[in-house]
Amino acid sequence: MGKRLFLFIIAGLIGVVSNPGFLTATDSFTLAGLDNTGVVETIPLPEPEVEEIASYPVATKSNVTNAQTTGVNAPVAGVAYTAPSNNIQYSGRTIQIVDVGDTSVNAGNHVNKYGAKFLYGHNSAGVFGGLIGLGIGSSFSVTYAGATTNYQVANIVIFEKNAENGLLQIDGFGDYMYAVASAVYDGVHYDMALMTCYGTSYGNGDASHRWVVFANAI
Repeated sequence: MGKRLFLFIIAGLIGVVSNPGFLTATDSFTLAGLDNTGVVETIPLPEPEVEEIASYPVATKSNVTNAQTTGVNAPVAGVAYTAPSNNIQYSGRTIQIVDVGDTSVNAGNHVNKYGAKFLYGHNSAGVFGGLIGLGIGSSFSVTYAGATTNYQVANIVIFEKNAENGLLQIDGFGDYMYAVASAVYDGVHYDMALMTCYGTSYGNGDASHRWVVFANAI
């Protein structure tokens, strides 16, 4: 009896080996005629987890937003940069020019143009913060109404801004605002005047002095 059982088991194993498709890693089985106590069925293996890769949009001309602002315009990769139609260019900066009817209008993040010869803006990195770096002989250009004019710095004057009455003064006297807005100083007429804040901040966007650059067309 034992010999017959042994031959039966051997025959069964030979059948499995000769037919590998008969038994897989996910099949369960029992051997007939044997005590199956302690025999554990093969448990199906879980499907391997596939790591999800985050999907990010591809930058194209159709979905890239131009970061250009009304002040300094920053080129965006893949997008052609277009300078504002009215602008001033100096020290590698290109800043939009906006017409105003009063010299008290806040310049924001652009340069205000009052009249034909006066531009003013905040002493910030994106606007006229680099104006103080210009010296006598330095050049800049202004594009306005389709025409571009190159200028060369001829004079630089620091004026006081009276905190009480708002007058533009020198040594506490006079009112030079009208002259500066006309690009005139000490009897000399210039082609352009640029102005920004300078000195001690008043804490409200204003300051104790004004840095004024007088220039002539070249």
